Order: sequence, then C-alpha cells, then structure tokens
Amino acid sequence: MNELVADRLEGRVAILTLDAPEKMNAISVEMREALIVALQRRFLDDECSAIVLTGAGGNFSSGGDIKGARPAPEALARTMRHKLGRLQEMVRLVMSSPKPMIAAVEGKTFGAGMSLAVACDVVVASESAQFCAAFGRVGLLPDAGILYTLPRRVGAARAQQLLLSARSVEAPEAREIGLVDHVVPATDLLSRACTEAQQMASIAPLAFAAIKSLGSGGCATLEDAFAEEMRLQPMLAMTHDYSEARTAFAEKRKPQYRGC
Repeated sequence: MNELVADRLEGRVAILTLDAPEKMNAISVEMREALIVALQRRFLDDECSAIVLTGAGGNFSSGGDIKGARPAPEALARTMRHKLGRLQEMVRLVMSSPKPMIAAVEGKTFGAGMSLAVACDVVVASESAQFCAAFGRVGLLPDAGILYTLPRRVGAARAQQLLLSARSVEAPEAREIGLVDHVVPATDLLSRACTEAQQMASIAPLAFAAIKSLGSGGCATLEDAFAEEMRLQPMLAMTHDYSEARTAFAEKRKPQYRGC
C-alpha cells in the first residue's frame, strides 16, 4: 500500500483508492507515480482479474494539484512537461489495461479527475457525483486525454460544449448524456462497481484486451475492422482460452480462463 493510493484485493477485484481526502484527492505528481506503480503491479498479479478505481473521503478527485510553489520562469515549461508526462502515462495505463477498469465515483470529479474517470471501461457514479471539465477555469487546456475520451462517451458536439463552458454536471444528467454508465446510492457504489468488474472479467482475458484495444480507435473504417479480424481471430482461435470455452460450452459449465 502506498500512502497516496490505497490498494486492497476483494476476491479477485483490486480496489485502488486515491487517498488524499484533505485535498479532495487532488492528483499530485506523487499520486500519479503511486497510481502508475499500483496499476503496473496489479496488471501482473494473477490473483487480480479486474480493477476498481475510487477516491477516499466522499470525493473521487478535484483534479490536478495546482497548489504549492510556482516554478521559476526558466523551469516552468520543463516542470509542466514532466508533470503532464506522468499524468499522461497514468491515463495511458488505464486506457491500455489488459484487465477491466471500473471507476467508482462520488462527490467532486473535476479536471484531471474527470479525465481519469472517463478513461475507464465503465463509470459507476453515486447520486452525489458532480463532474466538471474545469481546465479553462484555471487557464489551461483540457488534458489527461479528455479531448480524446470525452467525445467517445458523449459525442463531439456535447463534449465541446462541456469543455468550453466548464460547467458542472450532476449525476442524473451525466447518466442521461452517457458520461457515466450507472448511477447508484452512495452505499451501493463499491458493490456495484465490483459487480461490473466481475462481469467484465468473465470475458476471456486475451479477447478482452483485443476488443478494448480496437475499440480505443483501432478501427477507423470498415476495412480496418476486417483487417484486424483477419489478423487477430486466427491467433485467438489457437489459444487455450478458446479451446476451454468450447469445451466448457459442451460440458455446460463455466470456463476457466488462463489468459493464454
């Protein structure tokens, strides 16, 4: 466990908790590093089949940590590139995770916190959740990949409006526009997120990873889709998991996948 990212395993679901409640889980550089380490560790953990990402203290995250001393002018650009690079790596890991990534969000989900949430495969929100792409309020460009991920969730026109207005979106509207997938009472948030994680983890791991990678922009045209099918389907058909799925179907039992 890192002091900024709590990490526990419930069954086969890892729950990673952004843990700086006194700052509403603002994503400092240290927290970025901690989450990168935690994600990489769980990706390699055979006891973990899915990951839930949440926040401590009633909020998911207020966004990037903009408090603290401002770097000297000559170091500002270099420092910004370093901080942004670690933020991008964090989101890159979430987007490319070979295991299902579920965001369980409540309270403030602002700025980079919103970027992190919408990078996940499924977003489960409590009734108190509030979303805001607040970047423009502090004079910055929307970052952490949200210029890519948000339009894929809510459509290009609505994403542009949310980014330009920097307005807050409450949970019911977020569900209506597709920003989140499920809205539940706060008391049910983690249990519902874990249920979603377990359901997605029932998919054969190699097939899940392939579907996710192609769904994240790998098929721009129909011919692209055909080409990827031709490339990947024969490879997947030679795996243990495909053979196991066929055998389990014939034997009327649940398949036991190995990810190979």
